[in-house]
Amino acid sequence: MQTIQQQRAKYALEKVNQAATNPRISHKEYKSYASSLPAMIHMNGLGQAAAFFKSKGDTHGELYNLLSGWLCQQGQPYAGCANLLEGITTKDMHAYRLAQAEAQALMDWVKKFAKAFMTGDEQ
Repeated sequence: MQTIQQQRAKYALEKVNQAATNPRISHKEYKSYASSLPAMIHMNGLGQAAAFFKSKGDTHGELYNLLSGWLCQQGQPYAGCANLLEGITTKDMHAYRLAQAEAQALMDWVKKFAKAFMTGDEQ
């Protein structure tokens, strides 16, 4: 049985590796946006940050999808929701706070793996 930290790390590594092999994704942008997302969540809240990243598409959208996939899976605050924005707008404040903390913890892994595995300046 894996700890939640191991599960987060495994998920983050899979998603970063997928993004690293996607020719549409700039490694430089991905690392930059992955680093800025936790601060944006802290300053503006998960809902505002998620809506912004979803609206931008491309590399931002990849990070939105990463968060959405994690937070909407079984055992997470928005389990059963189709996507992150649906979870944010339909669940209660307790679930929102849990999701925000979980998003921060996951993004810590994403930032580390992006820095380690996305070594090209541009893809």
